[in-house]
This record gives sequence, structure tokens and C-alpha cells, in this order.
Amino acid sequence: MRVVQDVAYAERQGQPLALDLFLPTGPAHATVLLAHGGGFFRGNRHAPRVGELAERFCTEGLAVASVSYRLATPADALPPQVRKAVKANRHRALDGGLTLARRLLGPAFEAARQDIGAATGFLRATSGEHGVASDKIAILGISAGGIAGLALGHPPAALLGLPRPDAVLALGAACAHPWALHAAGPPCLMLHSVQDRIIAPSNAQQAQRAAMRANAPLVLLTCRRKGHNAPVLALLQDRDKDGVYYWDHMRALFRRAGITPSRAGA
Repeated sequence: MRVVQDVAYAERQGQPLALDLFLPTGPAHATVLLAHGGGFFRGNRHAPRVGELAERFCTEGLAVASVSYRLATPADALPPQVRKAVKANRHRALDGGLTLARRLLGPAFEAARQDIGAATGFLRATSGEHGVASDKIAILGISAGGIAGLALGHPPAALLGLPRPDAVLALGAACAHPWALHAAGPPCLMLHSVQDRIIAPSNAQQAQRAAMRANAPLVLLTCRRKGHNAPVLALLQDRDKDGVYYWDHMRALFRRAGITPSRAGA
């Protein structure tokens, strides 16, 4: 595995935003964009298990881009029309039954969504520079990163159009705009602990119901591990109730998006 650190992909208010690239020894089939958690107020691209996930993906012939994005972004950093849309969407989400903390649906969320979208576009445009054979991008978002990833895959009409991923794997996350799920969107997989006290499982279940109504390509899986970050370990180590590894569910998601990981290291 080769590592290219501190690749600048965008600039906000004069400050660069960067990502770290983890590359397999041979050509990569596609790129997995890793978006960290932290409630949009903390965390970084060097989060625990980034290295472990990167090594696992690289053995599958996939590159990994671990991305930094803006944190704790205040409302006045966004244009007035965007602030208005974010506020309206938050009211609609909470009135519709989501039980997320308000900060997970506010301006910091929208800034992160914009930044991860910019990173998606950057990786697509520069894939050939790093030996990546495809411009396809799958987002693996943990907690807040998963919320932003799902919102990029299935965005509401009122927000800025941004580059969309080809697939989204959301670990311990929620769909901030369940009404925006639609049949033409990219395939998404949510993996949630049944014992998550930070983002209640009911939020993921709401996304599942909305997806069924819209015939949207979103699947919800649950794991029995306890805790908000349990889905990360479940993805790496565990099987579902039918004995299928969660990692194999992820492979199936990627294949639906036209991303074909190898079985090396499986």
C-alpha cells in the first residue's frame, strides 16, 4: 500500500482542505472516499481505524481517500438562500419524525456536505493521476460522514447540486432528507447497531420505509454489537443473522454501482 498525504482538494475562506490517499500496489479499480464522524464539530481524516480500513480496501484493489472537511461551520458562512433551505429542511425532517440532534441538520452539516461533494468531484477529475483505473467513487461515511454521504447521493432539490457518489455505505448514520430518496439515485447501504444511543435505530428505519415507498435503492442492515461506532467493527469482522459477512454486503453494493473489488485478502 502506498500513501500520498496532504492532497489539497479545495479551499474555503483561504484555508485548504486536504485528503490522504491510500493506493494499492497495482492499478485501483475505483476509489472509496472515507468521511469521518464527529457530529460535524470534531474528528479528522486520521480517525481510528482509517489505516485498517485502507489496508483492507487496498487488498481489494480499491484506493481510499480519507477526507477532511469543515467543522463547526456557523450559519453566516453560508449564503442566505442556502441558510434558508437548510433551516426549512431541518424543520421538515424533525417534524417528519427524525430524532437527530439539531446540530446534525444545521449549517455545519451543509458545509460538510459541500466539502465532501467537492472532494468527490476532485477525485473523479484526478483519478488517472494516481493510477486509479476508474472515476467511480463510493462514499463510506461514519456517523456524521454517513449523513453527509446519503445527502449527496439523494439530495433535496432546494440545496446546491454537487457531484454525486456512485454508491454510499453509511455506518451508524441517518438520512437527513428521507423525502428526497428516489429510484434513480445511487445504491446505498446503511449498517446500524440495534443498540445505538447516539443516533437511534428508528432514524435508520425511517429511511428504510421512505426508500420502500419511493422504490429507492437503499438497504438497511443491523448488527448486534453495542454502541454508536459498532458498525465499523461489524463491517470488518462480523456476519449477519444469515451468516453473510457484512463486508460481502458491501461488495454487493459496490457491484451494483459498477465497482468490482477483487477478492484478494477476502
